[in-house]
Order: sequence, then C-alpha cells, then structure tokens
Amino acid sequence: MEISTGNVSTGADKCKGTASLLAANLISDAFFRKASTPGGYALSEYNSVTYVEIGIIAAPASGGAPGEDDFQVWKTTISNLADMLISITVKKTSVNFYIMFVIDPACRIAGGEEALREALSLGQKKLEAAGMIADMIDIDPENGTYRVVSGRKIGNRKVRSALEKTLSASGLSADEQLDRAQNTVNESRQKIRSLEASPESRTRGPSLLIFLIVANVLIFAAGSFMKLRTGTDPLVNFGIQDNAKIFAGEWWRLITSMFLHADIMHLVSNMLFLFMLGRTLNRYYTNLQLWLIYFFGGIAGNLLGLAFSDALSLGASGAIMGLGGALLYRMTLGKNAKEFRRTGNFSWLATSVIFNLAYGLFNPGIDNYGHFGGFFGGFIVALLIGITQNSRSSAAADTDT
Repeated sequence: MEISTGNVSTGADKCKGTASLLAANLISDAFFRKASTPGGYALSEYNSVTYVEIGIIAAPASGGAPGEDDFQVWKTTISNLADMLISITVKKTSVNFYIMFVIDPACRIAGGEEALREALSLGQKKLEAAGMIADMIDIDPENGTYRVVSGRKIGNRKVRSALEKTLSASGLSADEQLDRAQNTVNESRQKIRSLEASPESRTRGPSLLIFLIVANVLIFAAGSFMKLRTGTDPLVNFGIQDNAKIFAGEWWRLITSMFLHADIMHLVSNMLFLFMLGRTLNRYYTNLQLWLIYFFGGIAGNLLGLAFSDALSLGASGAIMGLGGALLYRMTLGKNAKEFRRTGNFSWLATSVIFNLAYGLFNPGIDNYGHFGGFFGGFIVALLIGITQNSRSSAAADTDT
C-alpha cells in the first residue's frame, strides 16, 4: 500500500502532508488501491469504480505572489490532467471520478483565487463534456476546508469521510501529518496480515479442496459405472442418509451421505460452489480448521435432518454451507471484520450463500435441514476458532508486557 500524490509542481510541506494523509485515509479506511495515474487511487465495488486523483498546486517558485505565467501553468496542468483521466479505460458500467487539489494558500493571493476558480472550472467542464461523472475539489490545507467546483455534495460517503477526517487534522504540522499517514498505513497493513493464516499452516496436511473434489468425482464415477452394469448404485444404497437405518446402528451414513450425489448436475453445482468457497477461505484458515468447518457443518446438517425429517438425503451441500457459514462469520463478527470484507470481493459470494438458503425454502426436494444445519454448524465452528485465536493473541500480548 504505497502513498503517492501527483504533484502539479513541487509543493510546500503542508500540502504534501495533507495529500499524503488523505491518501493514507483512503487506503486504510475505505480500502482504495493505488491506480495507474501519479496520484490515483481506485476502489472497485460490484460493477462500479470510484477513482480519486490527488494533486498539489504549490506556491510560486519565486516565493512571491502568483502572476500570469503561474495562472497559465495551472490551466495547462489541470487541463492535461483532465485529458489523462478521460483517456483511462475502465471496464465497469459506472466510474465516478474525484479530482482533489491540495492548494497552497500562497496561490490564492493577488488574483490567484480567481485564477484557480477559473482553471478548475474549465477542467470540470472538460470532464463533463466528455460524459464523465466527475467532480473537481479545491482543498485548503491551512483552514481545513474544501470546495466542490460543481457545487454538488461529494456523493461517495467513503471519499467524503476520508477527506473530512484528513482536514480535521489540519492543525498538525507537515511532519506530524506525514507521520500519521505512515502510521495509518502500517496499522492497516498489520490488521490485514493478522487475518491470514500462515503459509506453513495452509500447506500442512492434505488440501481439503483437492481431496474433496477428487473424492466426490471418483465416488460419483464409480457409482455411475456400477449403476450402468447392475441397474442400481450400491454406494448410494450403502451410504445415503436413511434415518431408519441410522437409528438401527448404521451411523456412518451421517458421513458417507456427504460424498454422494443424485446426478451429474447435482455434483457439478456442488463442486463449483465448493471450489469458490474453499479457494476464498483457504487464505484465512489452516487446512485443519477448514476440515473441521466442513465436516462439522455437514454432520450438523445431517443431525438436524435426523431430528426433524424422515426424507432420504444425500449431497455435499450441507457441508459446503458450513464453509458459507464461516465466510458470513468472518464478514460480520470475525476479528477486524471490516478489513476482512475489503480484502476480497466477498459480497457476491455471501449473496450466493444466502440465496441458496432462501431458494430451498420455496422449492420442494431440497434438504433445508441440511443446508441450514450446515450453515450454522460452520458458523459456530468459525466462531469457536475465532474465540480461541483471540484468547491466544491476548495471552501472547500479556506475556510480552
């Protein structure tokens, strides 16, 4: 997470401090990422992008009041920046641009204020003429104020919050602002790193994802082959969840039913969902933790079905929903949940989990007990893992002190 700003000219220290702190707040609070332009930061959400460009307009190099030459430089540079932003190609349906100029107070004297307004207004008109959704923003680092050239309110709440937070520190010196900017980014980095499982623990033991996909495909292939030969699938007969037989002592069906599927579409849809959830969570859990979440979720779903349903059932969806429960836990109650939500595009995946739960309520033939039992089983295991990790972190902190 690198902090940089696009300088219109060599800026005064206070302007640099404000620009750096603004970039740091965008990175740490709103999780913007460095973009292709010199002072650009972008945030992709769903099917839209918010793009912030931060620049500095510094005091005249002569040290005196700005003159016509300076006014022309401002116009040319702002116009060139607008052209550069217009040329950016972003494959999204909607892109909102915010072009923020941190302006040295010395630029505003002797006609400079009027020249700045004119240059920024021309830049705003150029962007709008190109069909862009854009706002140029004039920032006064000394007074802690800003002005939106178009007269509109900054529509993006995250951008507005980062800017207002930055300007609330306008009373700090340039060095203090730079230190705060670096500390802000370092803290954000540390929080994100703390979310991930160590690479060693992720590679220790058999990979859950590879094992499960291979095992489910091979079992389905073997059952299908035997069904072609004999007309029945002995693996299904042996392993399907049949409550009467489970109560008669065939307890293994609570586990084996998780590896059986009714048909090829059932298998493919489950393995695709398993792949998406497993690949996402693999970064944040050890192999052992993922195994516990998956199997406890599957068994919890089967136990719920055993208690409240007499229907025969099979499939990995209950266990897969356990992974969905773990994802929803990390997004809502997990440690640094806000940071976790911004480390990946999890919203669509969480929506898919919720949709699958809701879809089953309106469609007969779907094992809702398995789905909901698996989901809450995975959620609970993830919660217990989180509590254990937090306890260990607290104990380690106490030992260090």
